[in-house]
Amino acid sequence: MNLAPFLYGMELHSVYDDGAFLSAEVAKIKPDDLLSSFSTGVTNLVALSLELNIPTAPAVPHMIVNAFKNVCAVSLESGYKLDVLEKA
Repeated sequence: MNLAPFLYGMELHSVYDDGAFLSAEVAKIKPDDLLSSFSTGVTNLVALSLELNIPTAPAVPHMIVNAFKNVCAVSLESGYKLDVLEKA
């Protein structure tokens, strides 16, 4: 019968979105690329809100940790010692 393997497929040339034609490269975005872009945006948001001292949901845990570090640093620099540790 002389049959050979064959493959059917679709080749994308451009994308139409809301009146605009975009190149086919737009459709080749992978989920990992989207996740990476989102992660970069959240990182920038946290950095900005920490610098401006504006609490946002992603920045609040960092603010609490930074406050705890500051309290620990002040208590260590004060030279205060607990009597409980000296008696033990």
